[in-house]
Amino acid sequence: MISLERLSTFLTLCECGSYTLAAKKHYCSQPTISHHIQQLEEQYGAPLIIREGKTIRLTEQGQILREYASQVLTLVEESERRFKQSLLRQQHILSVYVSNYISEHFFSAILERYYRDRADDLLEIHSYCYNDLRSFLLEGRTNYAIMPNYAQDEQLHRHFRSVPLFQEPLVLVVPKSHPWQQRKLLYARDLNRQTILMAQSDFLREQIIENLRKIRSRNQFLQMSNFNVIKKSIMSGYGIAFLPYETVKSEIARGDLAMIKVSGLTMSRENSIFIRNGVTLGERETSFIEQVRQHFRLLRQEASFA
Repeated sequence: MISLERLSTFLTLCECGSYTLAAKKHYCSQPTISHHIQQLEEQYGAPLIIREGKTIRLTEQGQILREYASQVLTLVEESERRFKQSLLRQQHILSVYVSNYISEHFFSAILERYYRDRADDLLEIHSYCYNDLRSFLLEGRTNYAIMPNYAQDEQLHRHFRSVPLFQEPLVLVVPKSHPWQQRKLLYARDLNRQTILMAQSDFLREQIIENLRKIRSRNQFLQMSNFNVIKKSIMSGYGIAFLPYETVKSEIARGDLAMIKVSGLTMSRENSIFIRNGVTLGERETSFIEQVRQHFRLLRQEASFA
């Protein structure tokens, strides 16, 4: 019987192109890699790999095996994923995929409300950045996710329908020691040649850059790993940034950061639930989504009365 471990070793060797790199990736010795390949060649009765110095070349039979081994391992991963989903449903465990930002700033209140109404249900929360959530959706690992909604992401909008939750302003934030903090309003010329700090989200970065281009502001852009790193960098005087208000409202209230309006420049970001086209979610998924929508409806109503 063909070992999945040997097939995995074979594919890693094909990907890496060398026994040394394959051994490092599998955290094993080179002889172990060689032994797995030898076992496959004995089982198939044909050479699969030809060594050429420090690199390798696949034989015709090796190329055939590579194609089918990839399909086999993909099917195994898919079966494990669906198997786990089936078990979770039977155990009344609901998997929820949500952006790090929404999880950090809004999920505590959402979960409190949800468990109050459905005390017997359990949630498995998976919190990731936008790019990871996008990959999980497109790869079929989940049928829905709660995350930012960028109109520029045509591929995501092509395969998923979006249910709007809330729209939030992206505000200009500067350190408390910045000369601008005494001003009530900035103009486009003030932003010229300023260093703008950006998160790793390609679509958010594109949105901010496009808006700055519209007011003919020329800037230097530096990429940071996440909003928290950006906030710390601003406090250190390393630059300024356009951030979702929720991420900075505590620092603004304490006086650690200052928020300033820019004439003719208004930016916002929408957050939505993305649901796969053609998929009907179960009762528990539907109920949770409705709880999330209700939470943000109430927040909008509170804001309108404030």
